[in-house]
Amino acid sequence: MRAESKSELVPALRLPEFQHQAPWLIAVGGELFDQISNKNHDSDLPILAITQEQGAVPRDHIDYHVTVSEKSVASYKVVEPGDFIISLRSFQGGIEFSKFLGLCSPAYVILRLRGEQDPRFFKHLFKTQRFIEELSREIEGVRDGKMVSYKQFSTIRISTPVEYSEMERVADVLDSVDRLIETETEKLDALKDHKQGLILELFPIKGETLPKRRFPGFQDPEGWVEKPLGEIAHYENGKAYEKDIEEDGDFVVVNARFISTDGEVLKFSNERYCIASKGDVLMVLSDLPKGRALAKCFLVDEDEKYAVNQRVSRLTAHSIESTFLYYALDRHPFLLAFNDGLNQTHLSKGSVLECPIAFPLDKNEQAKIVATLKAVDEQIRSQAQKVERLQDHKQGLLQQLFPVLDEVEG
Repeated sequence: MRAESKSELVPALRLPEFQHQAPWLIAVGGELFDQISNKNHDSDLPILAITQEQGAVPRDHIDYHVTVSEKSVASYKVVEPGDFIISLRSFQGGIEFSKFLGLCSPAYVILRLRGEQDPRFFKHLFKTQRFIEELSREIEGVRDGKMVSYKQFSTIRISTPVEYSEMERVADVLDSVDRLIETETEKLDALKDHKQGLILELFPIKGETLPKRRFPGFQDPEGWVEKPLGEIAHYENGKAYEKDIEEDGDFVVVNARFISTDGEVLKFSNERYCIASKGDVLMVLSDLPKGRALAKCFLVDEDEKYAVNQRVSRLTAHSIESTFLYYALDRHPFLLAFNDGLNQTHLSKGSVLECPIAFPLDKNEQAKIVATLKAVDEQIRSQAQKVERLQDHKQGLLQQLFPVLDEVEG
């Protein structure tokens, strides 16, 4: 039986219609959820992937391909809509919710609510930073690769409203924000798809000498040429950096994954180190799919000062506009074939310099293509910021719509 706390437990932001209702209650996980281990199935249900981003979803919804034997699937557990799954990383990202009927590995712990409860409420609560911290704080010895047990979960404190209607309304508010985020994310994805469609139209496809789409005033049938990248840009490999470099100046170190270092101030000189300037294009050379590599590029177009680490190349265009070179390299799909088949996972200088780059001879046509793609990039950037603001808004709501357990005596 759940008990009321000795001090009033109320959220910082309580919905208006519940302002005068009773304080929230504190329960523990074992009072609210049962552990379920139903293996009674004929293996024809979809296998669910347990993700931190989307919860429990059929693997084919997220392009997740792992072969599982028929014998193994026979031991899998049935997950019903409304169930929760404790995953390997629950103490990092919360407990996952499933709206699908499917199967999951017997390694996972499946939770099912008792009595009249709104699972959507707990779907949101289990993703709050406070709950994740509570999970991590109360469960000793859990590390990456280990799973939270039902016994451990059953001792975790959970706050709930007295009235089901309040639980339902909190879930409604947060669901509405989720739907808005989903809608705006779909718009963002549509803009990204639109950009890729434009790139495919504005650059020649393999085997063609002219793009499918050209702008009015640029119809010269001899207007495009194709040359190896080495003939239109200067190539420089990034270099490794020692820890004992003198401190002076503020450079962002760009590595193969384009992850910037935080807070470290280093001194570089053009003689010893590879320094990127505005207009340079940086290309990843390693950590690539075996056999063929998608060229991942970064255009230096801001006032930041970049020191280019090894496994990244610096390209400085000299025969074409630098931003045009970036879009030519960033086009989808722009694939580079390795010379030695499936065993190579990095690009050599030679393979980069031999890459064929198609471009119009007229600099004005180059500029028109760049302006068109930059305009779409700006739309993408603006829409991405909108999605980010909504996500921040949701995080703020999560913090305010659920009480702080540490502020009351349990």
